[in-house]
Amino acid sequence: MKTYRIATIPGDGIGKEVVPAGQRVMEALAATSSTFRFEFEDFGWGGDWFRAHGEMMPADGLEALKDKDAILF
Repeated sequence: MKTYRIATIPGDGIGKEVVPAGQRVMEALAATSSTFRFEFEDFGWGGDWFRAHGEMMPADGLEALKDKDAILF
């Protein structure tokens, strides 16, 4: 079975509702197939992160995303 590694970055505003909903849709889709699945990892980068850390993402943020197949944001 193929596993697709997906980074989720809800960001701000409506993204905090839309990204989890999109993730649920993708999980429902994968449940209908025996050939692939999704593995999600949440990255809480956005306005709250910026206010707490003074940067949009950590210095190693791009490195953390390199092994992902896609980003849902």
